[in-house]
Amino acid sequence: MDKGIFMKNSLLIMATLLLFSSCAKEEFVANKARTTGSGEALTTTSAQLCAQSTLISPQVDILMLWDNSSSFNVVTPATRASMGNLISSVSEKFDYHILSVPLISNNGNTLFEGQLVAKNTTGLGSDALGIMRTKEQVAASLSFTSSGSAAEPAVDRVFQVLQANRANGIFRQNAYTMIVVISNEDDDSCESETPYGTCAEADWKPRMQNKINKLLCLRGNTYIDCNAVGVTNPINSTMMRMINISPLTSCSTGNNKINYRYRMAAKQLYEAPYSNGWPTSNDHLSPDVSGAPDSYNLCSISFSNIFDGVNTAIKQTLLKHKYDYWPVAGASAVFDPDTIRVVRSDGKILTNRKNDPSISNGFELLTDSSGNAQTVSMNTRFAPTAGEPFTGKMIRLYGTDANDKIVYPDCLTVTFDGVKSTYGYYYFLNPVSVATIQVYRRINGGALTLIPQSTSNGWDYMGLQYTAALDPALKVLQMPAGTSSGYFIRLNGSYKFQNSTNTTTEILIDYNSSN
Repeated sequence: MDKGIFMKNSLLIMATLLLFSSCAKEEFVANKARTTGSGEALTTTSAQLCAQSTLISPQVDILMLWDNSSSFNVVTPATRASMGNLISSVSEKFDYHILSVPLISNNGNTLFEGQLVAKNTTGLGSDALGIMRTKEQVAASLSFTSSGSAAEPAVDRVFQVLQANRANGIFRQNAYTMIVVISNEDDDSCESETPYGTCAEADWKPRMQNKINKLLCLRGNTYIDCNAVGVTNPINSTMMRMINISPLTSCSTGNNKINYRYRMAAKQLYEAPYSNGWPTSNDHLSPDVSGAPDSYNLCSISFSNIFDGVNTAIKQTLLKHKYDYWPVAGASAVFDPDTIRVVRSDGKILTNRKNDPSISNGFELLTDSSGNAQTVSMNTRFAPTAGEPFTGKMIRLYGTDANDKIVYPDCLTVTFDGVKSTYGYYYFLNPVSVATIQVYRRINGGALTLIPQSTSNGWDYMGLQYTAALDPALKVLQMPAGTSSGYFIRLNGSYKFQNSTNTTTEILIDYNSSN
């Protein structure tokens, strides 16, 4: 052979050997296939639920007395719509009864020519139902037969109408009782009750005080001696007010008669304290004259906004829901009970009282005899009534209201992890040549680590197996759903692994198919 050709061939062979020797083992495996499998991601579930409440519409009973005396000259086409706004402006947030009647009775029936608007007809008698109207119908009519008399015993009339219409359900126990008197004069019952024809302040004032005391005793929760005025069966109004719309200054609309007696009644009902602790009114509803709360000047009034303050003064009742059980997950959910975490909306972490014999607060997951979260069907709240049923996984809350039984408006955030799975098998559809198998592990995308072949701490080849014969506690990598048999490699000892929220484990296998 030519010496030059020999030298060239020798160099080519050496270069080829160097090329092969420089390839890392994991980068190049001749004639081998590679398969890779990793465990399913471990999911974390977190959900926030909040306590609920029930908004109770307050019962508001309104008596409107419209002046129908012979001197009344206020209702004109221009003012009728404005006066109708009194009715229309009553808040729809209320469970209201609005009774409109003439200020002066034309017969002994207190409901004569009366018109009733009721948002809720429950408990109303037949006589009340017989005068039912809509807000719009009442606002559009406001026309009562003139009494033919100028005398106005209005405060007496208020008492009579309220007292006579309790049994029929118009004026209810414990409601807000609002009285509206619209007149262009003043109460002149003193003049009708005495032979003088006129009454000085020393005459009318004590008489008016007695009438006001009767109203306060009808209201209830008063410091008045109600036996002295003969009223001992109160309606226990949550609040009683008298809105006085009458002349507070001299004007032609007011028949040039400045109002004092209605003003006195409105002021005392506004200021009279409640013996049950209900706060005395303090909203000062736009008085036109200093020291005359709840009185509005008929001479200059716009009827559109009179009830604005009243609507604000009447409070809706918020019933807070209270809970001693709390939803965690649906009936089909499966999770690791040891990972459950419960945090209140103020940041407080509730203590897990599992197996705690001295439970004073915190929570406990409802579990079955195996310690797994149990599916139950039961009410979650205990107040104001039992309710809000739930079917699924739940926790029980211990302690007192708000520590840690949940009360509106608190919320709870419940977090838990899925059940960890332990992987111990790798699936092949076809047989594998054992001599060619190389098994690697990679954690969180790092370097490959060779797993030794070992039945105690490594891997071993099981060959053909029915899946029913495998350890049910161990999951299989790369096995299609519904598979009944296959060829399996088994992971042993420390090379079995669990899925985790923080760790990704991959198993990589290089192999040749078996002939």
